[in-house]
Amino acid sequence: MDRKKIILVDKEPSAVAELRKALLTAGFDIRVVLRAVDALALVEDFRPSLIMAETRLPEMDGPRLLEEIRKRAELQAVPVVLMGKLKTVEERLALMKLPLDDYFQKPFEAEEAVVRLENLIKEAELRSSVPRPKWRGFNGALAEMNLFDLLQTISVGKKTCVIKLQTNGKTGTVYIAEGEVIDAELEGVEARRALLRMFTWTEGAFQVELRPHERGRMLTTPTHDLLSEGLTRQDRWARLLKQMPPLQALVSVKPQAPKAGLNQEEAALLEVIAAQKTGKSFLEIVEESSADELRTLTVLKKLHERGVLDASVLTPEKQNGEYFAHLKQWREQNAESTRGGTDLSTRLAHLLAAQEEAEPRANERRRVQRRFGDRRQSDRRRGFNAKEKSPLSLKKSELLMIREKLAR
Repeated sequence: MDRKKIILVDKEPSAVAELRKALLTAGFDIRVVLRAVDALALVEDFRPSLIMAETRLPEMDGPRLLEEIRKRAELQAVPVVLMGKLKTVEERLALMKLPLDDYFQKPFEAEEAVVRLENLIKEAELRSSVPRPKWRGFNGALAEMNLFDLLQTISVGKKTCVIKLQTNGKTGTVYIAEGEVIDAELEGVEARRALLRMFTWTEGAFQVELRPHERGRMLTTPTHDLLSEGLTRQDRWARLLKQMPPLQALVSVKPQAPKAGLNQEEAALLEVIAAQKTGKSFLEIVEESSADELRTLTVLKKLHERGVLDASVLTPEKQNGEYFAHLKQWREQNAESTRGGTDLSTRLAHLLAAQEEAEPRANERRRVQRRFGDRRQSDRRRGFNAKEKSPLSLKKSELLMIREKLAR
């Protein structure tokens, strides 16, 4: 097996003598040079697996050496470590902003340094073994940038890309061509409904792949209108969540629950919950329903407010890592009777779908436009101006962030 090669750069060779000895004992091939320029001259022939340099060097210091290394394509995957005796917090913070793999504060233990350097080399080899995608892109958390924010930004740049969203074990995909949303996928759900459902996702992760695709157009509604509807849906969903227990709360029908005065769809949903007896959460009931999720959540809220449904909210100590175990135990205790759930669910879906289709589209359109012009006061982008005609407005910091990502 080839020996891993390391270049040590220090104006005082005695300062790294103990480290050099420990690395040689561990089987590394080591070269020690005094200046940064000597290290740059050596890399082409020596082909190091890692470069470790002192922060303060003559002629060219450690950070400048790092900058020169990162400019060379053949050295992009080589880990770079700096070492030194930085005395102030400001100096260390400045170093953390560099594209650095690690920093060692002198003096340090040679044995510990060997282990850390070995791990860096292994990580670099692992990254190199994974095929790099041919597309550019960026990713992040939906809590920071949800689907509305992403589509708004991509529409501004008229980009062609694929957006992938993940939340609660579900994956959704949105296809954009030249800034226009043309299709959406979510576990076999129809494209328009899949897109609208993903507008309500505020937890999880997203990945934007800036690449061409051959997806056909399934959504003919202009993106501006989809954004309007998505924003309205997002706000309605948020208001509902504020008026009811957490979505992860387990739902059950209260014994001797008052059923007088329930309309047809409320009674049908209550039958579904009572028949399942599997301790499902609000979120699971909504997602498993083939009816519109906003309508289903509204009915659940009403049933809970009337004292028909009981919600078992997990205590804080059970929310971190114990939810699924708690849910499994609940289901095992209450899984005696699950017959009849399918037919009742289908019946409920038809009832809710009929109710949704009965609403006049003209009134819905006017509500969409009014809400789009009067966005919620708690919006974290305070720069959103209700008087502006264009909905595609972003905070300057967000535009700069996206511009930087797209330029890479």
